[in-house]
Amino acid sequence: MYTFLPQLLIILSLVGIVLIVLRRTPELRFPIPVHLKNAENFLGRWLRTGFQKFWHYILEVKELSKKTESLIPRHFPKLHLPKFASSRKDKPAETAIVSGEEALKSGDQVAAEEHYINAIKHDPTNEQAFAGLSKLYLAQNKTREAVETFKFLIKHNPENAQYSAGLGQAYYIGHKYDNAITAFERAVELEPDNPKHFIGLAMTLESKNHLEEAILNYRRAAELDREDTQTTLKLCEALVKKGDKAEAEQLLQNVLLIEPTNNLAREKLMQLKY
Repeated sequence: MYTFLPQLLIILSLVGIVLIVLRRTPELRFPIPVHLKNAENFLGRWLRTGFQKFWHYILEVKELSKKTESLIPRHFPKLHLPKFASSRKDKPAETAIVSGEEALKSGDQVAAEEHYINAIKHDPTNEQAFAGLSKLYLAQNKTREAVETFKFLIKHNPENAQYSAGLGQAYYIGHKYDNAITAFERAVELEPDNPKHFIGLAMTLESKNHLEEAILNYRRAAELDREDTQTTLKLCEALVKKGDKAEAEQLLQNVLLIEPTNNLAREKLMQLKY
């Protein structure tokens, strides 16, 4: 209803101006009836009073605006309110990661890779997406891609021993044993209580025919997890290569005491005896 108020004021102002001009112009003077003259005087007073109130209102608004602006520090950043969507949507990166993990579990490696890459497109620094992608590349024996992905993860999270171990495994698969040893040693340094890091280091050392060092690391892994008979079998193989068949036989007999149905241990023991 207030949208017509400015137009009404303008019209009334024009009417008042015309009447004043007519009254003060001798050539255009004409006798005005008493009732019109009273109306003219009332209209003039009403217009003057209205304009005075309107002008005072404008001045008050300007003064209030100046006082309000003076309360805001000059260095304070401008506030930009976010635009909210009409409905809440799930984060696309997180959704893609979940889909990638499900595809990986079902064995669909192609779909898993697509989902992880899609997650990275939405969030280029998403650590979980890169971790899933690196695990996938290891499963596919894509050593170059796995190495690059693990390097990226280590760069952004150098204290994560799993990333160093993964890098070591990628180098091991690619037969870059010196690089693998460095990566596994870093993993051992970060997690000295994890037997898997010692096993990875031992296997790499054995591949380079560093048998004494390999046996030492196999022993450390076996001490950390005495129930892991697979580590003991690997230790036995390294001992046989080194020529310590007697110790290897004793270790295999110990394995059969723990797991009487371990056919691999029994087969190795028979080969040593006969």
